[in-house]
Amino acid sequence: MPLTDIDIEFVYNGEPGTALVWVIDQECLYDLPLSMEHAQAFLDADEVVDISADYPEHDGITVRLLKAGETLLELSTTEYFAAILLSDHQVVKLADYPYGRYVESPYATFDGEKFHITNRDVSGLWPWLKGENNVSVAEV
Repeated sequence: MPLTDIDIEFVYNGEPGTALVWVIDQECLYDLPLSMEHAQAFLDADEVVDISADYPEHDGITVRLLKAGETLLELSTTEYFAAILLSDHQVVKLADYPYGRYVESPYATFDGEKFHITNRDVSGLWPWLKGENNVSVAEV
């Protein structure tokens, strides 16, 4: 049985997770906090295929994430998220870029170097979380 969105969200057994965002044409369309293991599957995948026919009992779409032809993950999800996964998209780790902590899809864009938040002013806010990228608040 493949995973569902609920299976992969947030922290499991106290292990830290990470948040990812799916970007198409610089638009941040879907963000999700994940365990490190599941996040890595999305980051590593070089192909996503629709395998919904194998799971007719699921109302949404089921996809298989592959890397070099090997299955990394099977995921039953919504039509919206599946459409993003099956498109030409980019997966970005929010913590790796300035202003990633403020992303709330679809109210952000990504230019390849930083996120631009479109639903509020973040110009006076610190672009990184405390401790990210080896920078502490004390160094500001």
